[in-house]
Parts: sequence; C-alpha cells; structure tokens
Amino acid sequence: MCQLLGLSANEPVDIEFSLMEFKYRAKSNYHGWGFGFLDGNNWKIIKEPSSLDDENINEENFKFKSKIIIGHIRLKSCGGKIHQNTHPFQINNWIFAHNGTVSRIKTWPLEKYKPAGDSDSEYAFCHLLEKITLDVSEVNTIIKEEAAKIEVLGKFNCLMSDGERLYAYGDNSLYYVQRKSPFGFATLKDVHYKINLAEVKKPGEVVTIVATEPLTSDEKWIRIEGLKIFENGVIIEK
Repeated sequence: MCQLLGLSANEPVDIEFSLMEFKYRAKSNYHGWGFGFLDGNNWKIIKEPSSLDDENINEENFKFKSKIIIGHIRLKSCGGKIHQNTHPFQINNWIFAHNGTVSRIKTWPLEKYKPAGDSDSEYAFCHLLEKITLDVSEVNTIIKEEAAKIEVLGKFNCLMSDGERLYAYGDNSLYYVQRKSPFGFATLKDVHYKINLAEVKKPGEVVTIVATEPLTSDEKWIRIEGLKIFENGVIIEK
C-alpha cells in the first residue's frame, strides 16, 4: 500500500531523519513520490511518478524546512503511473494525500472541482473541498463527517492541510509521535541509524510526525483513529 508522512511543528524544521526511513519504504512503493511544504506563505509541491529511492534523484530537493509537510510514496491501485496521479494534490490553499482504495467514490457527483488525473484519491479530495467550501466555518466537522463516509467505501487514511493546520484521518493505519524537550534518542525501524534528538533539536521546538507505520522503534507512536488536528506541533482536537 502507499505510505504517508506528515509533519506539524512550531517552527520550520527539516525531515531528513524521517526521510531516510521513508526512502527505504519506497522500495515497495515505487510508482511515485511527492512532498508539499510551505515556502513562505505559499505551498510548494515537488513530485514525480517514479521511485523515491531512485539513485538519480537530486538530494537538494529535500533540503527544505517547513512548519507543515505532507509526503507520499505511491503504490498505484487506481489510476495510472502519471504525474497527475502523484500525491500530494493541491486545490487553492489546500493540499492532500491519501493511502487506501476508495474507487467507488467516482460514482459520487462533483460540481465545482474536477480531478486532473484519474485516481480515486484526487476524486476524494475534490469531494472534500466541495463540502468544505459550502461552509468554511465548519471545516473540522465537515472533514470528520465526510471522511467517515468515504471510509465506508474501502480504506481511507489521509493527510490534508490549509497551511495553518495538519488534518490527519486514520482508518486502518496511521500513527503519530510528538517530539519535544527533554529530547531522547530515536532509532529508525528498518534503517540502521540512531540519533540523539537533543543534539539536533532546539529546547523549545515541538514537532509531531505522522506516518502510515511508525518510523522508529524506540518512541511511543500513537494510532490515529478518526480525525486528529495538529497546529504548531500540538493536537488541538482529538
């Protein structure tokens, strides 16, 4: 299945440590990769319909820092291996990435937003945005209720953001870990690498990492069931 990687922090940070594990998992999720992050006040998205562990990828692509990051590696199930089907997707100030299969959602009508590709994921994103624009004052409730409806169609784990908050909806496989002072050690789960977070983190830094499966073996990862909302590295709605 595809893999998701999300980040919410109280100041711009990089994802180089998590990226090492994410690249390893790309060996079995090789149909595309992408990252969306804030460049100032605007989203910047880099993505390609190829494997993230491709030795020809320019490592300078991943030197960015941001308070919100959404990453995705794809193993296609619905939609071809093309750029338009590669996550994350962007509509206006929102970006979105999905893990799972909800192909039956394509029978649901769309009016305002139309997918550029033919994936069920982008179609679900368009559906969510159409509902959100009906009442922007109830964004949290709309995402929670509509994601629950989509979940019935198959498997629906997703990350989305409006540039202020990171929304994480867990169906069957999504976890998070929060890192803040006092920092300890973290060991990647599949890659032989251990880091002393206290040596690379600032004392007041707060970071939450979200992933399809825990990235480290010695931290307390918590499963996300339903909707969790993060802002500045902290859960604001459970």
